[in-house]
Amino acid sequence: MKTHELIAAAESELVPLLRQMKIKELERHAGKLLHKFGAEYSPMLAAVTREIPDLEKDKAQVFARFQEIIRQRLLCADSAENRELIKRLTVIMVLIVQKQFQKIHKSR
Repeated sequence: MKTHELIAAAESELVPLLRQMKIKELERHAGKLLHKFGAEYSPMLAAVTREIPDLEKDKAQVFARFQEIIRQRLLCADSAENRELIKRLTVIMVLIVQKQFQKIHKSR
């Protein structure tokens, strides 16, 4: 799947496709989406990962908090298009973190 197809896909189609992707493919899409905002993948992943311990305090708002972390680090206008891209980017980043943790725990 190409990144522009990921952006245009309906949400109902997108989530199952993303869950099937390997970490490398998710990272490639995240990198391309971040590049659209002039941001880099590694610092964003580090920022999201650093926030995980603090997320335990408010479990009900985890996705919203991840989304806010990402939005704060991107220099972009608050438009409907950017909000949708940030939402999709957040889903991808959460899946990357989840898959990385699963990979670490499986290897133990």
